[in-house]
Amino acid sequence: MPATSAPRHAMIVARSAPIAPFGELAGDCPVLNRPLRELLARECAEAGLTVVSEPPADAPYVLISDRTWVTAPAIRRLIEQAQAPARLRVTDPVWADLTAALQDLPEPGLYEVALLPAGAPPTFDGVPGVTVDLGFEPQPHKIEHWAMAHAAPKQVVTSDANVHQIDHWVHLLRVNWLAIAATFEREKRKFQRLNPLVKVWRVLGLLLKARSLNPFVLAQALTVRGKKVVIHPTAVVEACVLGDNVEIGPYAVVRGAVVGDGVKIEEHAIVNASVLGDGARVSRRAMVNLCVAFPGAFISSGDGHQACVFGRESFVAWGVTTYDLAFDKPVRVAHRGERVSSGAWFLGAAIGHRARLGAHVQLGYGSEVPNDTFLVGPSDGVLRGFEPGPSPHRVQGGVARSVGGLRPGPDTNNPASSQE
Repeated sequence: MPATSAPRHAMIVARSAPIAPFGELAGDCPVLNRPLRELLARECAEAGLTVVSEPPADAPYVLISDRTWVTAPAIRRLIEQAQAPARLRVTDPVWADLTAALQDLPEPGLYEVALLPAGAPPTFDGVPGVTVDLGFEPQPHKIEHWAMAHAAPKQVVTSDANVHQIDHWVHLLRVNWLAIAATFEREKRKFQRLNPLVKVWRVLGLLLKARSLNPFVLAQALTVRGKKVVIHPTAVVEACVLGDNVEIGPYAVVRGAVVGDGVKIEEHAIVNASVLGDGARVSRRAMVNLCVAFPGAFISSGDGHQACVFGRESFVAWGVTTYDLAFDKPVRVAHRGERVSSGAWFLGAAIGHRARLGAHVQLGYGSEVPNDTFLVGPSDGVLRGFEPGPSPHRVQGGVARSVGGLRPGPDTNNPASSQE
Protein backbone atom coordinates (compact mmCIF):
# COMPACT_ATOMS: atom_id res chain seq x y z
CA MET A 1 0.00 0.00 0.00
CA PRO A 2 1.52 3.40 -0.94
CA ALA A 3 2.57 5.52 2.01
CA THR A 4 0.30 8.38 0.86
CA SER A 5 -2.76 6.16 1.23
CA ALA A 6 -1.87 4.66 4.60
CA PRO A 7 -4.75 4.87 7.09
CA ARG A 8 -4.37 7.39 9.89
CA HIS A 9 -7.78 7.05 11.52
CA ALA A 10 -10.10 4.48 13.03
CA MET A 11 -13.80 4.44 13.84
CA ILE A 12 -15.32 2.39 16.66
CA VAL A 13 -19.00 1.78 15.88
CA ALA A 14 -21.70 0.67 18.31
CA ARG A 15 -22.68 -2.94 17.62
CA SER A 16 -22.86 -4.19 21.20
CA ALA A 17 -25.68 -6.28 22.58
CA PRO A 18 -26.38 -6.79 26.31
CA ILE A 19 -24.44 -9.68 27.81
CA ALA A 20 -26.54 -11.91 30.08
CA PRO A 21 -26.88 -12.16 33.03
CA PHE A 22 -25.37 -8.71 33.56
CA GLY A 23 -27.37 -6.70 31.03
CA GLU A 24 -24.14 -4.86 30.26
CA LEU A 25 -23.28 -3.94 26.67
CA ALA A 26 -20.23 -5.80 25.41
CA GLY A 27 -18.46 -2.47 24.84
CA ASP A 28 -18.85 -1.63 28.53
CA CYS A 29 -17.61 -5.01 29.83
CA PRO A 30 -14.16 -5.19 31.44
CA VAL A 31 -11.12 -6.35 29.52
CA LEU A 32 -7.89 -5.96 31.51
CA ASN A 33 -9.96 -3.83 33.91
CA ARG A 34 -10.97 -1.32 31.23
CA PRO A 35 -14.26 -1.08 29.35
CA LEU A 36 -13.74 -2.81 26.01
CA ARG A 37 -14.59 0.39 24.10
CA GLU A 38 -11.90 2.30 25.99
CA LEU A 39 -9.35 -0.47 25.51
CA LEU A 40 -10.03 -0.46 21.76
CA ALA A 41 -9.22 3.24 21.62
CA ARG A 42 -5.91 2.51 23.34
CA GLU A 43 -5.09 -0.29 20.89
CA CYS A 44 -5.89 1.99 17.95
CA ALA A 45 -3.57 4.65 19.35
CA GLU A 46 -0.80 2.08 19.73
CA ALA A 47 -1.35 1.08 16.10
CA GLY A 48 -0.81 4.75 15.14
CA LEU A 49 -4.47 5.55 14.47
CA THR A 50 -6.59 8.43 15.76
CA VAL A 51 -10.17 7.53 16.67
CA VAL A 52 -12.70 9.71 14.83
CA SER A 53 -16.50 9.88 14.73
CA GLU A 54 -16.91 10.32 10.96
CA PRO A 55 -15.29 8.48 8.03
CA PRO A 56 -12.23 10.43 6.81
CA ALA A 57 -12.51 11.64 3.22
CA ASP A 58 -8.79 11.77 2.41
CA ALA A 59 -7.46 8.30 3.31
CA PRO A 60 -8.52 4.74 4.08
CA TYR A 61 -9.55 4.04 7.65
CA VAL A 62 -10.01 1.11 10.03
CA LEU A 63 -13.52 0.24 11.24
CA ILE A 64 -14.00 -1.78 14.44
CA SER A 65 -17.18 -2.74 16.28
CA ASP A 66 -17.38 -2.10 20.00
CA ARG A 67 -18.02 -5.79 20.69
CA THR A 68 -14.79 -6.93 19.03
CA TRP A 69 -11.57 -7.10 20.99
CA VAL A 70 -8.59 -6.66 18.71
CA THR A 71 -4.97 -5.83 19.53
CA ALA A 72 -2.75 -3.21 17.95
CA PRO A 73 -0.49 -5.81 16.29
CA ALA A 74 -3.56 -7.40 14.64
CA ILE A 75 -4.67 -4.00 13.33
CA ARG A 76 -1.18 -3.37 11.93
CA ARG A 77 -1.15 -6.77 10.23
CA LEU A 78 -4.50 -6.05 8.57
CA ILE A 79 -3.14 -2.74 7.24
CA GLU A 80 0.08 -4.38 6.02
CA GLN A 81 -1.50 -7.43 4.38
CA ALA A 82 -4.74 -6.09 2.88
CA GLN A 83 -6.00 -3.44 0.49
CA ALA A 84 -9.24 -1.55 1.17
CA PRO A 85 -11.95 -2.71 1.19
CA ALA A 86 -11.08 -5.75 3.32
CA ARG A 87 -12.59 -7.41 6.36
CA LEU A 88 -10.36 -9.33 8.76
CA ARG A 89 -10.61 -13.10 8.40
CA VAL A 90 -8.62 -15.60 10.47
CA THR A 91 -8.43 -19.16 9.16
CA ASP A 92 -5.92 -20.80 11.49
CA PRO A 93 -7.63 -24.12 12.39
CA VAL A 94 -6.18 -24.32 15.91
CA TRP A 95 -7.36 -20.77 16.66
CA ALA A 96 -10.81 -21.57 15.32
CA ASP A 97 -11.03 -24.70 17.46
CA LEU A 98 -10.05 -22.73 20.59
CA THR A 99 -12.29 -19.70 20.10
CA ALA A 100 -15.18 -20.29 17.69
CA ALA A 101 -17.97 -21.32 20.09
CA LEU A 102 -20.90 -18.90 20.62
CA GLN A 103 -19.45 -16.05 18.54
CA ASP A 104 -22.08 -14.49 16.28
CA LEU A 105 -20.00 -14.36 13.10
CA PRO A 106 -21.40 -14.33 9.53
CA GLU A 107 -18.92 -17.06 8.69
CA PRO A 108 -16.17 -18.79 10.70
CA GLY A 109 -13.27 -16.47 11.45
CA LEU A 110 -14.78 -13.33 9.86
CA TYR A 111 -14.59 -10.49 12.39
CA GLU A 112 -15.98 -6.97 12.65
CA VAL A 113 -12.65 -5.34 11.88
CA ALA A 114 -12.27 -3.82 8.41
CA LEU A 115 -10.05 -1.62 6.28
CA LEU A 116 -12.29 0.71 4.27
CA PRO A 117 -11.62 3.23 1.46
CA ALA A 118 -11.67 6.94 2.11
CA GLY A 119 -15.19 8.25 2.65
CA ALA A 120 -16.77 4.77 2.61
CA PRO A 121 -19.78 4.37 4.93
CA PRO A 122 -18.95 2.73 8.29
CA THR A 123 -20.46 -0.69 7.66
CA PHE A 124 -19.17 -4.25 7.47
CA ASP A 125 -21.92 -5.38 5.10
CA GLY A 126 -20.62 -6.44 1.71
CA VAL A 127 -16.96 -5.93 2.64
CA PRO A 128 -14.97 -8.92 1.31
CA GLY A 129 -13.11 -11.01 3.83
CA VAL A 130 -9.34 -11.19 3.48
CA THR A 131 -7.31 -13.82 5.33
CA VAL A 132 -4.69 -12.18 7.55
CA ASP A 133 -1.77 -14.04 9.08
CA LEU A 134 -1.73 -13.10 12.77
CA GLY A 135 1.59 -14.81 13.40
CA PHE A 136 0.36 -17.59 15.65
CA GLU A 137 3.05 -19.76 17.20
CA PRO A 138 2.25 -23.30 18.43
CA GLN A 139 3.02 -23.88 22.09
CA PRO A 140 3.36 -27.12 24.08
CA HIS A 141 0.42 -27.81 26.34
CA LYS A 142 1.01 -29.62 29.60
CA ILE A 143 -1.62 -32.04 30.89
CA GLU A 144 -1.79 -31.74 34.67
CA HIS A 145 -3.57 -35.05 35.28
CA TRP A 146 -4.91 -37.81 33.04
CA ALA A 147 -8.44 -37.33 34.45
CA MET A 148 -8.44 -33.75 33.11
CA ALA A 149 -6.90 -34.51 29.73
CA HIS A 150 -10.30 -34.39 28.00
CA ALA A 151 -10.83 -30.80 29.19
CA ALA A 152 -7.54 -29.44 27.82
CA PRO A 153 -7.12 -28.28 24.21
CA LYS A 154 -5.04 -30.60 22.06
CA GLN A 155 -3.03 -27.61 20.82
CA VAL A 156 -2.63 -23.95 21.71
CA VAL A 157 -1.24 -21.03 19.74
CA THR A 158 -0.02 -17.66 20.94
CA SER A 159 0.51 -14.26 19.37
CA ASP A 160 0.47 -10.60 20.27
CA ALA A 161 -1.96 -10.18 17.34
CA ASN A 162 -5.37 -11.37 18.58
CA VAL A 163 -9.04 -10.80 17.83
CA HIS A 164 -12.23 -12.12 19.42
CA GLN A 165 -15.87 -11.05 19.53
CA ILE A 166 -17.83 -10.77 22.82
CA ASP A 167 -21.34 -12.19 22.45
CA HIS A 168 -21.65 -14.21 25.69
CA TRP A 169 -20.35 -14.08 29.26
CA VAL A 170 -18.08 -17.03 28.41
CA HIS A 171 -16.28 -14.66 26.03
CA LEU A 172 -15.53 -12.25 28.88
CA LEU A 173 -13.39 -14.97 30.40
CA ARG A 174 -11.77 -16.04 27.16
CA VAL A 175 -10.98 -12.49 25.99
CA ASN A 176 -9.40 -11.59 29.31
CA TRP A 177 -7.31 -14.77 29.28
CA LEU A 178 -6.22 -14.01 25.73
CA ALA A 179 -5.52 -10.38 26.62
CA ILE A 180 -3.25 -11.39 29.50
CA ALA A 181 -1.41 -13.88 27.28
CA ALA A 182 -1.17 -11.36 24.42
CA THR A 183 0.32 -8.78 26.80
CA PHE A 184 3.11 -11.16 27.78
CA GLU A 185 3.64 -12.12 24.13
CA ARG A 186 3.72 -8.45 23.08
CA GLU A 187 6.38 -7.60 25.65
CA LYS A 188 8.41 -10.66 24.66
CA ARG A 189 8.34 -9.75 20.97
CA LYS A 190 9.16 -6.10 21.71
CA PHE A 191 12.20 -7.28 23.64
CA GLN A 192 13.27 -9.59 20.80
CA ARG A 193 13.20 -6.67 18.34
CA LEU A 194 15.44 -4.46 20.49
CA ASN A 195 19.02 -3.60 19.67
CA PRO A 196 21.37 -6.03 21.51
CA LEU A 197 22.84 -3.21 23.59
CA VAL A 198 19.35 -2.05 24.61
CA LYS A 199 18.50 -5.64 25.56
CA VAL A 200 21.54 -5.76 27.84
CA TRP A 201 20.52 -2.44 29.41
CA ARG A 202 16.98 -3.71 30.03
CA VAL A 203 18.22 -6.92 31.62
CA LEU A 204 20.63 -5.00 33.83
CA GLY A 205 17.79 -2.72 34.91
CA LEU A 206 15.65 -5.72 35.86
CA LEU A 207 18.53 -7.27 37.81
CA LEU A 208 19.18 -4.02 39.64
CA LYS A 209 15.49 -3.77 40.51
CA ALA A 210 15.35 -7.37 41.73
CA ARG A 211 18.86 -7.40 43.26
CA SER A 212 18.84 -11.15 42.74
CA LEU A 213 19.26 -13.87 40.10
CA ASN A 214 16.53 -15.94 41.73
CA PRO A 215 13.83 -16.46 39.05
CA PHE A 216 11.05 -16.01 41.61
CA VAL A 217 12.50 -12.70 42.74
CA LEU A 218 12.87 -11.64 39.10
CA ALA A 219 9.20 -12.50 38.52
CA GLN A 220 8.25 -10.24 41.41
CA ALA A 221 10.35 -7.45 39.88
CA LEU A 222 8.23 -7.68 36.70
CA THR A 223 5.17 -6.47 38.61
CA VAL A 224 3.98 -2.96 37.72
CA ARG A 225 2.75 -1.08 40.80
CA GLY A 226 0.49 1.93 41.10
CA LYS A 227 0.61 4.52 43.86
CA LYS A 228 0.30 3.68 47.56
CA VAL A 229 0.39 -0.08 47.05
CA VAL A 230 0.85 -2.06 50.27
CA ILE A 231 2.18 -5.62 49.97
CA HIS A 232 2.93 -7.67 53.08
CA PRO A 233 6.53 -8.96 53.10
CA THR A 234 5.31 -12.58 53.18
CA ALA A 235 3.06 -12.21 50.11
CA VAL A 236 4.12 -13.49 46.67
CA VAL A 237 3.26 -11.11 43.81
CA GLU A 238 4.63 -12.04 40.38
CA ALA A 239 4.22 -10.49 36.92
CA CYS A 240 1.11 -8.48 37.83
CA VAL A 241 -0.30 -5.04 37.10
CA LEU A 242 -1.47 -3.39 40.32
CA GLY A 243 -3.56 -0.22 40.44
CA ASP A 244 -3.42 2.51 43.07
CA ASN A 245 -4.15 1.83 46.76
CA VAL A 246 -4.00 -1.95 46.41
CA GLU A 247 -3.53 -3.97 49.61
CA ILE A 248 -2.18 -7.52 49.60
CA GLY A 249 -2.11 -9.35 52.93
CA PRO A 250 0.16 -11.89 54.62
CA TYR A 251 0.97 -15.08 52.67
CA ALA A 252 -1.28 -14.13 49.77
CA VAL A 253 -0.19 -15.36 46.31
CA VAL A 254 -0.98 -13.20 43.26
CA ARG A 255 0.39 -14.23 39.85
CA GLY A 256 -0.21 -12.90 36.35
CA ALA A 257 -3.18 -10.81 37.46
CA VAL A 258 -4.55 -7.38 36.61
CA VAL A 259 -5.67 -5.73 39.85
CA GLY A 260 -7.69 -2.52 39.83
CA ASP A 261 -7.54 0.52 42.11
CA GLY A 262 -8.45 -0.02 45.75
CA VAL A 263 -8.55 -3.83 45.54
CA LYS A 264 -7.92 -5.70 48.78
CA ILE A 265 -6.53 -9.25 48.74
CA GLU A 266 -6.50 -10.65 52.26
CA GLU A 267 -4.23 -13.13 54.00
CA HIS A 268 -3.62 -16.55 52.43
CA ALA A 269 -5.76 -15.66 49.39
CA ILE A 270 -4.73 -16.92 45.92
CA VAL A 271 -5.34 -14.92 42.75
CA ASN A 272 -4.04 -16.43 39.53
CA ALA A 273 -4.34 -15.10 35.95
CA SER A 274 -7.45 -13.13 36.89
CA VAL A 275 -8.75 -9.59 36.40
CA LEU A 276 -10.12 -7.80 39.47
CA GLY A 277 -12.09 -4.58 38.99
CA ASP A 278 -11.68 -1.44 41.08
CA GLY A 279 -12.65 -1.91 44.71
CA ALA A 280 -13.02 -5.69 44.47
CA ARG A 281 -12.12 -7.76 47.52
CA VAL A 282 -10.77 -11.30 47.82
CA SER A 283 -11.31 -12.49 51.35
CA ARG A 284 -8.90 -14.52 53.48
CA ARG A 285 -8.13 -18.00 52.13
CA ALA A 286 -10.22 -17.47 49.01
CA MET A 287 -8.97 -18.82 45.69
CA VAL A 288 -9.71 -16.95 42.45
CA ASN A 289 -8.24 -18.69 39.42
CA LEU A 290 -8.79 -17.58 35.81
CA CYS A 291 -11.70 -15.33 36.85
CA VAL A 292 -13.01 -11.88 35.99
CA ALA A 293 -14.51 -9.63 38.67
CA PHE A 294 -16.42 -6.44 37.94
CA PRO A 295 -15.74 -3.47 40.26
CA GLY A 296 -16.82 -3.91 43.86
CA ALA A 297 -17.20 -7.70 43.81
CA PHE A 298 -16.60 -9.43 47.17
CA ILE A 299 -15.35 -13.02 47.00
CA SER A 300 -15.09 -15.02 50.21
CA SER A 301 -13.38 -18.33 50.83
CA GLY A 302 -15.18 -21.32 49.41
CA ASP A 303 -14.08 -24.46 47.66
CA GLY A 304 -12.08 -22.41 45.16
CA HIS A 305 -13.55 -20.37 42.32
CA GLN A 306 -12.27 -21.03 38.81
CA ALA A 307 -13.32 -19.65 35.42
CA CYS A 308 -16.09 -17.51 36.95
CA VAL A 309 -17.37 -14.00 36.26
CA PHE A 310 -18.41 -12.00 39.33
CA GLY A 311 -20.75 -9.08 38.69
CA ARG A 312 -20.53 -5.54 39.95
CA GLU A 313 -21.01 -5.32 43.76
CA SER A 314 -21.81 -9.04 43.93
CA PHE A 315 -21.21 -10.85 47.24
CA VAL A 316 -20.12 -14.47 47.60
CA ALA A 317 -20.18 -15.73 51.19
CA TRP A 318 -17.99 -18.33 52.88
CA GLY A 319 -18.56 -21.91 51.78
CA VAL A 320 -20.03 -21.23 48.32
CA THR A 321 -19.07 -23.88 45.75
CA THR A 322 -18.79 -23.31 42.01
CA TYR A 323 -18.30 -26.46 39.99
CA ASP A 324 -16.07 -26.04 36.97
CA LEU A 325 -15.13 -29.35 35.32
CA ALA A 326 -17.43 -31.51 33.20
CA PHE A 327 -16.60 -35.11 32.36
CA ASP A 328 -19.33 -36.51 30.09
CA LYS A 329 -19.75 -33.64 27.59
CA PRO A 330 -18.82 -29.96 27.17
CA VAL A 331 -20.46 -27.53 29.58
CA ARG A 332 -23.83 -26.26 28.40
CA VAL A 333 -24.85 -22.63 28.91
CA ALA A 334 -27.95 -20.52 28.37
CA HIS A 335 -27.89 -18.77 25.00
CA ARG A 336 -30.87 -17.15 23.27
CA GLY A 337 -33.38 -19.11 25.31
CA GLU A 338 -31.73 -22.49 24.84
CA ARG A 339 -29.09 -24.63 26.55
CA VAL A 340 -26.22 -25.03 24.12
CA SER A 341 -22.65 -26.24 24.24
CA SER A 342 -20.08 -23.67 25.30
CA GLY A 343 -17.36 -25.68 23.58
CA ALA A 344 -15.52 -25.84 26.91
CA TRP A 345 -15.15 -28.66 29.42
CA PHE A 346 -13.69 -26.30 32.03
CA LEU A 347 -16.03 -23.46 32.98
CA GLY A 348 -17.43 -21.97 36.18
CA ALA A 349 -20.46 -19.71 36.65
CA ALA A 350 -21.59 -16.13 35.99
CA ILE A 351 -22.84 -14.23 39.04
CA GLY A 352 -24.90 -11.15 38.25
CA HIS A 353 -24.53 -7.58 39.44
CA ARG A 354 -25.38 -7.11 43.14
CA ALA A 355 -26.27 -10.80 43.51
CA ARG A 356 -25.78 -12.23 47.02
CA LEU A 357 -24.84 -15.85 47.57
CA GLY A 358 -25.15 -17.21 51.09
CA ALA A 359 -23.12 -19.98 52.72
CA HIS A 360 -23.23 -23.46 51.16
CA VAL A 361 -24.85 -22.37 47.91
CA GLN A 362 -23.67 -24.65 45.11
CA LEU A 363 -23.49 -23.48 41.49
CA GLY A 364 -23.23 -25.93 38.62
CA TYR A 365 -20.74 -25.29 35.86
CA GLY A 366 -22.08 -22.96 33.20
CA SER A 367 -24.86 -21.63 35.45
CA GLU A 368 -26.00 -18.00 35.59
CA VAL A 369 -27.22 -16.06 38.61
CA PRO A 370 -29.40 -13.08 37.56
CA ASN A 371 -28.71 -9.54 38.75
CA ASP A 372 -29.96 -8.67 42.27
CA THR A 373 -30.60 -12.32 43.20
CA PHE A 374 -30.35 -13.44 46.83
CA LEU A 375 -29.51 -17.15 47.09
CA VAL A 376 -29.38 -19.05 50.38
CA GLY A 377 -28.03 -22.53 50.98
CA PRO A 378 -29.72 -25.58 52.56
CA SER A 379 -31.01 -24.77 56.04
CA ASP A 380 -32.35 -28.09 57.38
CA GLY A 381 -29.27 -28.62 59.53
CA VAL A 382 -28.91 -24.99 60.65
CA LEU A 383 -29.91 -24.53 64.29
CA ARG A 384 -32.70 -22.00 64.81
CA GLY A 385 -34.59 -23.49 67.80
CA PHE A 386 -34.12 -25.88 70.72
CA GLU A 387 -36.63 -28.32 72.20
CA PRO A 388 -36.35 -29.40 75.86
CA GLY A 389 -35.59 -33.03 76.63
CA PRO A 390 -32.72 -35.33 77.50
CA SER A 391 -29.62 -35.11 75.36
CA PRO A 392 -28.35 -35.96 72.88
CA HIS A 393 -30.19 -33.63 70.50
CA ARG A 394 -30.19 -33.70 66.72
CA VAL A 395 -30.94 -30.74 64.45
CA GLN A 396 -33.91 -31.61 62.29
CA GLY A 397 -35.76 -29.02 60.25
CA GLY A 398 -33.74 -26.31 61.96
CA VAL A 399 -34.75 -27.42 65.48
CA ALA A 400 -32.61 -29.35 67.98
CA ARG A 401 -34.80 -32.29 69.03
CA SER A 402 -34.11 -34.82 71.75
CA VAL A 403 -33.31 -38.24 70.31
CA GLY A 404 -32.78 -39.90 73.79
CA GLY A 405 -32.07 -43.59 74.25
CA LEU A 406 -28.38 -43.14 74.88
CA ARG A 407 -26.78 -43.77 78.26
CA PRO A 408 -25.64 -40.48 79.79
CA GLY A 409 -21.95 -39.99 80.45
CA PRO A 410 -20.44 -40.25 83.94
CA ASP A 411 -21.29 -37.63 86.56
CA THR A 412 -17.96 -35.99 87.20
CA ASN A 413 -19.30 -34.59 90.48
CA ASN A 414 -19.99 -38.12 91.78
CA PRO A 415 -16.85 -40.30 91.71
CA ALA A 416 -18.91 -43.41 92.42
CA SER A 417 -20.77 -43.04 89.12
CA SER A 418 -17.56 -43.45 87.19
CA GLN A 419 -16.89 -46.80 88.89
CA GLU A 420 -20.14 -48.48 87.82
